[in-house]
Amino acid sequence: MDIRLDGRRAIVTGAASGIGAAIAQSLSESGALVFLTDRNAAGLKTVAESLAGPSAQAVVDFMDDDAGERVVAAAVEAFGGVDIVINCAGVLETAPFGEMTATLFDRIMKINVRGAYTVTLAAFPYLSRGSAVVNIASGNSVLASPGGSAYATSKGALVSMTRGIAADLSPMGIRVNCICPGPIETPLLESALADPEINAMIVNAVPAGRVGLASEIAAAATFLASDAASYMYGASINVDGGTTAVWSPAAPGTSPEE
Repeated sequence: MDIRLDGRRAIVTGAASGIGAAIAQSLSESGALVFLTDRNAAGLKTVAESLAGPSAQAVVDFMDDDAGERVVAAAVEAFGGVDIVINCAGVLETAPFGEMTATLFDRIMKINVRGAYTVTLAAFPYLSRGSAVVNIASGNSVLASPGGSAYATSKGALVSMTRGIAADLSPMGIRVNCICPGPIETPLLESALADPEINAMIVNAVPAGRVGLASEIAAAATFLASDAASYMYGASINVDGGTTAVWSPAAPGTSPEE
């Protein structure tokens, strides 16, 4: 399927590396005008230089209360409007429950959930029938791991938020969906995957037998942003090698009955 997004104006948050960068590249290759945002200025510049078509960028930290409004205002100034919003900015910070402070919990929720909400809210006046919002959640929204109580909470909230906003915007023909990636080869997992024991544990838990690629998430996001997904509203798509749906016989200490 040749998906085209010619002339459509897209915002991609968390675009300086990993999944966000791959999505920006995929949208650009499909003809979209891409507005990149992240707190990593050097990473943004590198990604912008790699894109196939026009782009603009802004350095933003979603710990700032007005970050969402500033992102959308800059995108509108650059391209005259917004047709696609990809909310990918997020942090993966973990701690055992007894060590998870309220301050860290609030930080995770503010970046992972409030950030996506405020960007979408600020973009709403510019969205029209056929526009699309894609939130990048996580398989951890349904399959939590030790130390990840706050992260899992944030990603579960993002899935529910997707459905809630979709309920309001679907009558206008504005589609809101989300993707739940499994373990993906990105800077967020780089240190974990470098440890042979942890790497083997992660891979063994994936029925597909490998860690996913950022480009595979980008392909799903580009599809959801396009007219090819015109009948999809409020969907949550697992792109996780089967992790949340299929029992993996290689996973240590598991069985179909457990």
